[in-house]
Amino acid sequence: MYHYLISIRKLVCCFCVAAALCAEAEETDYGDDLYGQIESLQNQMAIQIVGLDNIGDEPKVRARGSLEQQLEKALASYNHVVSRDLKGKIEKVVIINRKQKTDSSRIVLPTRFEGGHLLVSLSISGTGAYWETVEMIVDTGADLIVLPASMIDKLGIAEDTLASRIMQTANGSVDAKVGKLQGLRIEGETLENVDAAFVDDALLNNKSLLGMSALGRYKLVIDNESRLVTLIKK
Repeated sequence: MYHYLISIRKLVCCFCVAAALCAEAEETDYGDDLYGQIESLQNQMAIQIVGLDNIGDEPKVRARGSLEQQLEKALASYNHVVSRDLKGKIEKVVIINRKQKTDSSRIVLPTRFEGGHLLVSLSISGTGAYWETVEMIVDTGADLIVLPASMIDKLGIAEDTLASRIMQTANGSVDAKVGKLQGLRIEGETLENVDAAFVDDALLNNKSLLGMSALGRYKLVIDNESRLVTLIKK
């Protein structure tokens, strides 16, 4: 009986040590620098992170869980865009800039400038079951949000819920499938039932447009000098 109790105690001790080691593994010590923390996660995850120079001189954040969860926590204060492969694995992260505080009546959208266009990062969902982070060109000339047709299946939208329509674009008339996104998250605010059009990927050059079906719900102010877009609630 004595030897049996000793064995039980040893098993309990081993279990406690193993649990402690697992807990330690959940949170790796990256030092005191947020830049170093994100750079280390980049190396461990074997991904590309663009814009590390936008990370300010600040201490690391306390982050637990998987490497992806730790990266998400580390970047929580920064506007960033995540690109994934077809299996949902992160391939690339673009860090844009630090999030700015806004009051309750307005939303300030930091942008990325490319090819003469302002791009903003937001999340969209077709059914509410899955959210996809995308970069969209701010386009006040587009009546609707315009997305590549390849995103229909990815967002879980049923083809029979979409209506065929011919849309006028800067490049002429194009065939489109029009429906609704269940949700669009933009700087912490969620818009529901947002009209969107899906167009052949090649015609969009794999770009997405943030049109007036979302922007029109606000008074819109675009500051080209500071490259900020401000949405003021009506």
